[in-house]
Amino acid sequence: MSDEGRRVFKMETVLGLVAGKAGADVSDLLGYLAQRALATEEEAAVAPMAKGWLYSQNPAFMQCGEAEGNYDDWVKKQCGRLGDNVSLQPISAAELAGISVVLDKIAALKATVAEQEDAIAGLEAQVKELTPFKGQAADLEKKLGQSEQKVQGLNGDIANLKKELAPFNGKVAIDEKEIESSVKDIVSRAVKDALKALPVAAAGAAAAEGGDAAAGFDAPAEDTSGGVPDTFGFGASGASDDGFGF
Repeated sequence: MSDEGRRVFKMETVLGLVAGKAGADVSDLLGYLAQRALATEEEAAVAPMAKGWLYSQNPAFMQCGEAEGNYDDWVKKQCGRLGDNVSLQPISAAELAGISVVLDKIAALKATVAEQEDAIAGLEAQVKELTPFKGQAADLEKKLGQSEQKVQGLNGDIANLKKELAPFNGKVAIDEKEIESSVKDIVSRAVKDALKALPVAAAGAAAAEGGDAAAGFDAPAEDTSGGVPDTFGFGASGASDDGFGF
């Protein structure tokens, strides 16, 4: 048998594999036989095949029996029978074909789990970072809702105001004739009130002079010339050019 690719292991390590022991030395042996790095769960899958491979290459190991009683005594007894070291070859590719599929599947699942764990860790970090702002966010959301309600109310008020202002859009029309008539009535009443007061004073003066002077004074009071002239109006010119027509 060619020595190419072979490796020498201590007999204690190989006996540990036969007895089903775990440890760094046994893990190293299993990795060598499978020609790949193995995780703990992968070692459990490889160990039975590695043990069978060991028996097929070195039938003397099948005579070791169970490690009953004191393990160290059992190892010492087997080393006395088999030697202190053993040269081993890796498991052949043909023998590993079936187990490699399982190992690849386990590795893929582990990678997925690792990715998910990283993602979860990242999310947990974000939650931890944002937790202090949770109360603030809730308060801001509440204030936002209140503001939105106020805006809706104001929009309603604006809509109602627009409806009320709609009839007044553009320039408000002014009825100048109506205003002129009102002013004319006011002035006319003032003139008439002033004329009513005149006969009293004139009568006193006429009595002092005697005769029918008072009666003669009353005639002009009935004359319509004492009222507001028909030409009264905005734009009309009177003696003073004040624009009121009198």
